[in-house]
Amino acid sequence: MSAYVRNLMLSAAVGALAFGATGAEAQDARDTLRVAMYSKAPPRGNTYAIQYIWPSMYWWEGVFDSFVRINDKAEILPFAAEKWELVNPTTWRVTFRKDAEFTSGRKNDAANVVKIFEYLHSDAGKPAGIMRNMRLTSYKAVDSHTVEFVTPQPDPLLVAKFAAFYISDMTAFNEMGAANFAAKPVTSGPWQVTSWTDQEMNATAYAKSWRPPKIKNLRIVEVPEQAGRRAAIESGQMDLSFNMTPDDIPHLRAAGHDVVITGGPLVEAIALFTKDFANKWGGKPPFADKRVRLAVNLAFNRDAFTKDFFKGVAKPASQPATPAINGYNPDVKPYPYDPARARQLLAEAGYPNGLSLIMESSGGIAGGRETLQIIGDDLGKIGIKVETRVMPFATWSQIFNGQKWAGDMSTFAMFHSPVMDAAIPFSVYGCDLPHGMTCIPELNQLIAAQDREMDPVKRRALLRELMKRAHEEVLALPVIEGADVTAVAKRIKGFKNWSRVVVYEEMTIDG
Repeated sequence: MSAYVRNLMLSAAVGALAFGATGAEAQDARDTLRVAMYSKAPPRGNTYAIQYIWPSMYWWEGVFDSFVRINDKAEILPFAAEKWELVNPTTWRVTFRKDAEFTSGRKNDAANVVKIFEYLHSDAGKPAGIMRNMRLTSYKAVDSHTVEFVTPQPDPLLVAKFAAFYISDMTAFNEMGAANFAAKPVTSGPWQVTSWTDQEMNATAYAKSWRPPKIKNLRIVEVPEQAGRRAAIESGQMDLSFNMTPDDIPHLRAAGHDVVITGGPLVEAIALFTKDFANKWGGKPPFADKRVRLAVNLAFNRDAFTKDFFKGVAKPASQPATPAINGYNPDVKPYPYDPARARQLLAEAGYPNGLSLIMESSGGIAGGRETLQIIGDDLGKIGIKVETRVMPFATWSQIFNGQKWAGDMSTFAMFHSPVMDAAIPFSVYGCDLPHGMTCIPELNQLIAAQDREMDPVKRRALLRELMKRAHEEVLALPVIEGADVTAVAKRIKGFKNWSRVVVYEEMTIDG
């Protein structure tokens, strides 16, 4: 662990520390965008070692170029790929820009892009699961900068899915090996990596980048404790701090710093298992009955929860999407708070004396254990006793991937990033899926229809109908629409967070 990281960790315990005592450190501060991150990026600079997931992409966006970017209006923007064409319902031709130069001096081209997919389909690349939702029959270069992708069936989201793919110099990747490449990746982004450890990444401006930064250096540091991240902003040690809480907002603003609240590309939810994974209900788990699913939703007081616990920063969720997501249906409203009706539904479903259920969680839901306690208390008021089992994410992930649930429900965020489309949660909320938690046959026809509709207007209408039907059939227990609270130091200008795509290169340091 570097001395810089140790100082940041110390600041969490003893309060703010002065950033630096020497002239060199002061100069470094004037030329460096300093970012406090709540967690490390486990694969460091190997974007092919793990699926697109937070917080890794917060580390990656400053040094890598994704194929495309999607803004806060769910619009697909050219990026490393500058244009695309649908040749026929199952064939896309994607042309990549010619000025994306890697720090090795080599330039990205169609052959390099093909090497990316060759690696991801290899024995070394498959375990990461990056291709899980990318259905490709073939991929080949058709000229120096154009790649043709063929899918087994029409895929209206193919180009949007490319937002999860980053370009790297695959010649360097293959020569260095994945481990060495991860520590010092060869990239084409605004900054060139100079060092990358478990806790810290340092990079300096890459002069030949096609999107040069306005700040010379970029430093991202893992600061796990929320109090440490806040202290680092208040003391002037850091410029950006992610994953702050509503309680931090008045303190940071009183100190003259900015707090930016943006809609997160997810819905915090509780998955309600319609499958008897542990074989303890004789094949008929309680949540297979729509009345029980509706009962737990009517028992949860969302308005009080968001007002009292989240200070109004987050909003009650109504469907598997947020307003920033393609396919969101504004006519669908959150379930009302009606505990009397909830008790009546339980009785009608055959549970007049209530139920005892197990909730398995990685603790990753917004608000953590406190949120789980509040939900459990609300359900207890209608006779549902909830035993909550919180476990490390690695353990939860093993259970999820192996479908070895012991419980009846689980925290599960309905993620939409980076595709920003309302269909994404149905990779687990659907029938006959390898990782399916909830099967509601009444939704199958709509899920299949939107999955093949290539006309964007018609498809949006199908998605909105799917959101309505998901609400009517009670797909899950939606809790809140995701909200990201980011602390921005007073000296930083031009901060943008496009649904967790941070546009680092456009930021400047005032003065």
